[in-house]
Amino acid sequence: MSDHEITPQLRPTDRDEMIPLDFFDVFVNRYLPVLSCTYVAVVFGLALKKGGLFGFIPHFFGDKSIYWLALIVATWVSIPAVVWIIMRGIGALEKFANSWYKSTTMMLVIVLASSFILFPPTGQASGIWVTARLFIAAAVPVHAVQYWFFRHGGLETFQSTLLSAFALALMLYGLIII
Repeated sequence: MSDHEITPQLRPTDRDEMIPLDFFDVFVNRYLPVLSCTYVAVVFGLALKKGGLFGFIPHFFGDKSIYWLALIVATWVSIPAVVWIIMRGIGALEKFANSWYKSTTMMLVIVLASSFILFPPTGQASGIWVTARLFIAAAVPVHAVQYWFFRHGGLETFQSTLLSAFALALMLYGLIII
């Protein structure tokens, strides 16, 4: 009996690579569209909030703070998504990725609900918690949209590339030109 018969043949799978085979699809067609849409929505929303309907254009083209805040929000909501992508890429953690993402979103909801109980809006710490509540309340729907995109597929490559290019152009305008 030879060693070849005793040792089973190892067959490469998509998990044997450093980057999984579906990484491009997940990153470009699922992650970047949600990140780009979040960034663009925050820029437009903050410009509308600060300038109203008639002062939108000056704030959109002249207020650097909205671009920085949009970058912070997009980074914040993308942290669980990046961890989910990494967990899916590691074969041993793939089964836990969805549960982990759902539990992270539920923790955000619990923190939001408990902040109203622990720190009522009329309490002394309302200044700090009002901002945190808005931030957490805005992050929960984004997490739900991200999860839906990740589980049910994303945009086509052409559409996601256009949306990502628009968000990148806004980011470069806000962070470099202004």
